[in-house]
Amino acid sequence: MKFENIHISGHIGTWHVIDSTEYEGETIYLLEHDDWGDEAAGLIVNEDLEILMDDIWNGFDDFFESVE
Repeated sequence: MKFENIHISGHIGTWHVIDSTEYEGETIYLLEHDDWGDEAAGLIVNEDLEILMDDIWNGFDDFFESVE
């Protein structure tokens, strides 16, 4: 998986990885928009760049709260 200049289907522009963690034995990644940075909502994707959650404002906290 590349960590910069990532194109995500259905989302404008390019993204880069700002953090990663493990979830159910899989590495998941927090992405930030290359142009808008933290002014835009982030994305959480898996290694295949499938979106697990969008509209992320509080990092992995948003994701883990939603799956509890």
